[in-house]
Amino acid sequence: MRKLGFLMMLVGIFTFIACEKTDLVAETEQELSTKSAKKVLNFRAHLSGENEVPSVWTDASGQAVFQLSKDGTELSYKLIVDSIENVRMAHIHMAPAGTNGGVVAWLYPSSPPPILIDGPYEGILAKGVLTDANVVGMTLMDLVHKMYEGNTYVNVHTVQHPGGEIRGQIMGNMPQPNK
Repeated sequence: MRKLGFLMMLVGIFTFIACEKTDLVAETEQELSTKSAKKVLNFRAHLSGENEVPSVWTDASGQAVFQLSKDGTELSYKLIVDSIENVRMAHIHMAPAGTNGGVVAWLYPSSPPPILIDGPYEGILAKGVLTDANVVGMTLMDLVHKMYEGNTYVNVHTVQHPGGEIRGQIMGNMPQPNK
């Protein structure tokens, strides 16, 4: 029953994002010059223990959704988790599937140091906006390109699994944005 409630919450969030009047739109010069329809640049990740390297056995799961602003200067995000305990932090890491990589942006908390959520947790773990100021070692648009290429993942770290308990590769739904 708890899983059904979590799934219904995810459906509601995705519906809200899809129908929101203030859609964050990614426009390229080509789209503007051809007067093609504006398309939202969304990214998502499904997080599970089996995606960790090496795999982790856990009942925990999660979803992360990202949306790029019209001008490409902000990346809104929401990270939702279920059946997880003792969360310490969550990040975007740089690496393809099956490989571990370094942190390029903090999601929970929004900056160091880690903050323990003691005990079980489910629901929205983090939401916010990333800009150039929040990204480590690159610009926000560089990160967006890496996300589009499938070379980034979301990782939620816990006391039980300091290297990460749930992970999901970030995937996009649109043609690659212009730099």
